[in-house]
Amino acid sequence: MYSSFENYLASKTSVGFCIADSRDHLKNVSVAHSIFTQKFRASSPTYARMLELPTFGHSENHAGLQLCDIVCSALLYPIAAEVYCTGHVSNIHVQPGAAALRQRFGPAIKEMQFRYREPLGKWNGGIVVSDPIGQRNASLLFQ
Repeated sequence: MYSSFENYLASKTSVGFCIADSRDHLKNVSVAHSIFTQKFRASSPTYARMLELPTFGHSENHAGLQLCDIVCSALLYPIAAEVYCTGHVSNIHVQPGAAALRQRFGPAIKEMQFRYREPLGKWNGGIVVSDPIGQRNASLLFQ
């Protein structure tokens, strides 16, 4: 996530910081320490455009985290469940009505992604899907 954000900041010639959804203290400390060692290592430091290590917050206190929760729970999750689970899973989470969400919001979500090419040409960033059953990628979320 930090690498993608760093690339986004570079594309905008800007700087930034990350407020991540808090999990538990030990996991938060582990992530922050890992980012710290990468950012400040002597040989080839990374994340030069990041102003600070990640800050961890609770979504009830941060509007940005609330917006992420809404987009994920009201759009991305239902669309993904309908696209990738239909025919494999039969439960309340797989709703045929989510196809209408995909049709209405899929193109806009696709445009909001930040995708970039790594030095060797591989695409990175954006929404990623792991579909071990159907071997399908994230492009189906946007059609």
